[in-house]
Amino acid sequence: MYKYLPPERIDILQNNLICFNNPLNFNDPFEFNTSFKLNNFESTLHDSLITTDLFKELPADILNSIELLPNETVSKIIEEATKEILSFYELAKPNIIKTTESLMQEFNSSLIRMTRILSLSDNPTNILMWGHYAQSHSGFVIELDTNHPFFSQRRSHKDEFGFLRRVVYQKEYPSLDPLLSENTESHFLIKSSDWEYENEWRMLLPQSSSDKTININGKEYDLYKIPSSSIKSIIFGCNASENFRKDVFKLIRSRNDYSHVIFMQAIKSNTKFEIELNML
Repeated sequence: MYKYLPPERIDILQNNLICFNNPLNFNDPFEFNTSFKLNNFESTLHDSLITTDLFKELPADILNSIELLPNETVSKIIEEATKEILSFYELAKPNIIKTTESLMQEFNSSLIRMTRILSLSDNPTNILMWGHYAQSHSGFVIELDTNHPFFSQRRSHKDEFGFLRRVVYQKEYPSLDPLLSENTESHFLIKSSDWEYENEWRMLLPQSSSDKTININGKEYDLYKIPSSSIKSIIFGCNASENFRKDVFKLIRSRNDYSHVIFMQAIKSNTKFEIELNML
């Protein structure tokens, strides 16, 4: 996997700290918008009201008295009580749905507040990515070893943190069903189809486990320790300056923990709108 970066982000190599971004800082205002599927919730609630054994909810003394009544009378009581409950439900339903949606919105906001995201790409030669995220091809790309334990921090198969997943691109907002729990992370992994060129993969970590939080222009960024052994190579952009390359070479070669790192240079193809990579 690859991380596109501008030249000033050489600090990742210097400090072994990489940013897992706060979702509130993302440059796409459409991200993390979520629709809520309440039809299933509404129908399940309605069905539960019909099938609920009302007698089980009654105090013992009242239940004992009712059991003395004829069966026909008991059936009539149940029928009338059910009608009253459903009538009350129909009156209260707009407020129930509104409250449920409000609670789901707060749940969604809580997830966003506690989650940080590392965004990577599986393509190191994307012209648009170099232009957008590597300062017009003057920056660099870090190749990361996805087999490294850093990318296997998941504690169980139910854990949504600590491993890489491919972003899904689609036209519709992700949706959450309040009766289902397995799709709560979906809005972190779904983007508009317009971003499909990024070939993005994401890893989520809780904000509480960050090693450092910095504030830049009023925005908070959370940094996490990235092992030197997880870095495989450095790719220089085709517009990277000689001074920048020298700074990176000097840094990498001055540290034993980076002795395995290789260098590559991105160059423009002579015949196509493509980037080629040469070993240095």
